[in-house]
Amino acid sequence: MRPDTMPAPQRPPGPVWNLRKAVPKLAFQIARLDPGSAAALRRGPLDGAGAAAFWKLTAELAPDLTPRQEPAWASVVQAVAILTPRGRDESRKSAHNPAVPFGRTLYAAGLSELRLARLLTAPPRMRRRLSVRLCRWLSASEQNRCDLVTLAHFIVFGGETGRRIARDYYRAEAAVRRRESEDRETDTDG
Repeated sequence: MRPDTMPAPQRPPGPVWNLRKAVPKLAFQIARLDPGSAAALRRGPLDGAGAAAFWKLTAELAPDLTPRQEPAWASVVQAVAILTPRGRDESRKSAHNPAVPFGRTLYAAGLSELRLARLLTAPPRMRRRLSVRLCRWLSASEQNRCDLVTLAHFIVFGGETGRRIARDYYRAEAAVRRRESEDRETDTDG
């Protein structure tokens, strides 16, 4: 085959779909934004003409984003912005903490099993809405730093990630029950 007739090599998906790399960078950059830009992202980056901060972040972290992929990416950006601490403090920490599983965070924050089930079984468009709503609820609690890569994968893809969230949620519940049982046994022994 002549080089000019060879098929073009397949390009890997854009960085938005490599969420393992993009989300920690996204969380770090949102934590460094000025309060006005961060607030615009929390309100919804695709409302109206969209927030300039959204398009800047997208150009850097997801340059190959297609219009069809924008709603899912916008939900990820909005969720991360909502969970990012507010204010002008330059030393603000990112909301991403890979050591804290997202499911465990939901359990620790007091999310009910019914609400978890609704979230995990929601179709894609509703899953995005419920995830953003859940992040608003989490931001009001002390449980707002967790593994945002898992959250992003869930918003974008659902499926296996939902099972991981459920597994971590119920493992956290089981650990609490074990500790309570051990504490009761210790109390009755004394």
